[in-house]
Amino acid sequence: MVRIISGYHKGHLLKTNNSPTLRPTRDRVKETLFSVLGDIQDLRVADLFAGCGNLGLEAISRGAKSCAMVEKDIRQIRLIQENVSRLKLDDHVEIHKMDAIRFLKNNSIADLILADPPYNYRYFDKLFQIFDNQPEGTRIVLEAGKDLQIPVNLKQKMVSQKIISETSLNFFRV
Repeated sequence: MVRIISGYHKGHLLKTNNSPTLRPTRDRVKETLFSVLGDIQDLRVADLFAGCGNLGLEAISRGAKSCAMVEKDIRQIRLIQENVSRLKLDDHVEIHKMDAIRFLKNNSIADLILADPPYNYRYFDKLFQIFDNQPEGTRIVLEAGKDLQIPVNLKQKMVSQKIISETSLNFFRV
């Protein structure tokens, strides 16, 4: 069961599917993530590897102004569309059917980037490079496996890291 845990839409269930590639962020991890972030009122958010829209919709529920949800799997896009429509958040969400790296190369509109790639993602090196080149002041949260090695140049921009079971939450400010 995936649900929004705080804010205006608290308690609303999000539709998911049984896709083996979908790994929605658990409530405990999500609560830690947003607790560390603090106030996100009026921020423009990018939810990369959006899945069912879990993190982006949580951000909007907590006061984010808008969210660009980036997902390349059409089945997941349909879930996002359905969840956004059910919550009547169409005016706050843009859905982009594309690869996260391509999105970041072509868009620098986010104050906050939430990235939850598959733990076995093959392009972490490219993702790290693009994170490092985001506009100054951009906040980034990377949810990954706890053993992921962060490159030195990006580690210097890390403001916090939280380990919850097998998951690491890595907080950066570029």
